[in-house]
Amino acid sequence: MKIVCLIKQIPRPDAIEFDQETRSLKREGVPLILNPFDARAVAEAVRLRDAAGGEVIVMTMGPPQAEEALNECLGLGADRCIHLSDRAFALADTIGTSRTLALALRKEGSDLVLCGRKALDAETRQVPPEVAAFLGRPHVTNSVGLAVERDNLRVRRETDDGEETVEVPLPTVVSVARAEREPAEAEPEEGRIDVWAAADLVEDLHENDKRFGQTGSPTRVLAVHDVTPERAREPFDSIEEAAARIRELASERPAGATAWEKPEHLAKEPGAFYDCWTLVEVSDGHATRTSLELLAKGRELSGKLGGSNVALVLGHDVAAAVEDASRYGAEIVNVGEHEALRDYVPERWVAGVRSIVERERPHVLLFPATLRGRDLGPRVAGELEYGMTADCVDLGIDRGGRLVQHKPAYGGNIVSVIMGRTTPQLATVRPRMFEPLQPRDVQAEVRQIDVDALPEGTIRVLERSETDPRPRRLDEADLVIAVGAGVDPAAIEETAKRAGAAIGGDRAACAAGRVPWGAEIGLQGRSVAPRVYLAIETDAGFEHLTGSVKAGVIAAIAAEPGSPLLAAADVGLAGDWRELAPALLEALSSNRISET
Repeated sequence: MKIVCLIKQIPRPDAIEFDQETRSLKREGVPLILNPFDARAVAEAVRLRDAAGGEVIVMTMGPPQAEEALNECLGLGADRCIHLSDRAFALADTIGTSRTLALALRKEGSDLVLCGRKALDAETRQVPPEVAAFLGRPHVTNSVGLAVERDNLRVRRETDDGEETVEVPLPTVVSVARAEREPAEAEPEEGRIDVWAAADLVEDLHENDKRFGQTGSPTRVLAVHDVTPERAREPFDSIEEAAARIRELASERPAGATAWEKPEHLAKEPGAFYDCWTLVEVSDGHATRTSLELLAKGRELSGKLGGSNVALVLGHDVAAAVEDASRYGAEIVNVGEHEALRDYVPERWVAGVRSIVERERPHVLLFPATLRGRDLGPRVAGELEYGMTADCVDLGIDRGGRLVQHKPAYGGNIVSVIMGRTTPQLATVRPRMFEPLQPRDVQAEVRQIDVDALPEGTIRVLERSETDPRPRRLDEADLVIAVGAGVDPAAIEETAKRAGAAIGGDRAACAAGRVPWGAEIGLQGRSVAPRVYLAIETDAGFEHLTGSVKAGVIAAIAAEPGSPLLAAADVGLAGDWRELAPALLEALSSNRISET
């Protein structure tokens, strides 16, 4: 079996600094590393090769120094490497990158393509589905376990509700969240590295070829900003005073404001009216909170576009979700019901959404940046070759009717302002960036919409399991608690429940079995943005702290007054968490954060 791993060399995220004078990132002297998720993909590839035979080829697209990352992959056990290096490839966005990688993969051939779940610098999660789209292969994201069975691959993957196991035929594309064996530190080795330029990928290359680099990329970065929030760093001895200060700060730092009243049309040209669409995700029959947040923002965007706020509800038995969309701000609800959409099977959902987008051509289409949305949106964008911006934290409209997208990187402290030049304009948006509207008893116009014939699909879902609580709760709760490896969540479970909190953990807590891996918070796990985030004896390093950058208020409990964890928080309590955490949660539960 021939396995090709797509890898990326990235700046070490904790070494990135922002130059306030040039309004750009300082890159000189920043150490470069192999993206950790890609290292896991290589480790999985080597394990599969050793079990089933074949070879592992590592491929990257990057400048000459990316050879260092390839040598590291050889040290991890790869057989040979391919380096796509040409100035024509420079400044490519995800579509431009994915198209180039797909051309190289066609030239090389493969049975299985493995990628890391995301690169820690850009955090798009778009390349694996988009590469699969260009190749016309099925894809599976967020793998936490792989096994080859004859001509099929069995993949255990993370979902927003827990995990599922699917069977997919080879050849296929898979993104890796966790490896069965974490890659060990490896000494770089020298070996076979073939260097390919653009001319090696296409026979009809010409100057400014629109398949490569910036000319082949439908999105542009307009500006970069440092948005690192200032934290109050206030220590407290009193539980009551700490709880009062948390509630005070939470009321002063609301999430993105939304309103039923729509703003004025911004268009330069009279008659240029456009709608804003939101794909509404459904869970237990109802619209998810993240979808309602986007519908709330959609009223502002559609007002500036001079059009309607449109909800797209797909699935089976979705009457309650349609009513939710109407009560929470949609003016038009397009409903695509189909028995084949009862469960999420990527090929069917991609086919359904693609057919609607091609036929209806919405001006703007927003997807929740959930595991499902990050799986579905990029695949649709790749198949249609539309620009997409991932994990947006804010959105706007310019006077020309273009969607202005604010996208975080390096954990969220750096935000790029991005605009696309293709229409429809697609984006995924992080949970809790905006507040849902207060529901009203209004009736939107409901339209039945044809999803066309849906394929049976080649991916078979073998098993689904839900964790309790579901990982999506971290996207929904006003109060999120993160525990470290030395904290037993059972000791605070009851008081956390009364406070309406969701519990996650740092990487060490997940490795110790304290919380499920799907509830990992940090640069390599989930990014959360609750109104209040309580860290209890968690790691105080960059990797974990970046997972809560967008939280309204950060409170922390640590044993020592001089703990760096307390220095990174708004409100700090020093002492034994066994006494402090239940008492603080009890104080917060008496007046829930959502009520402040």
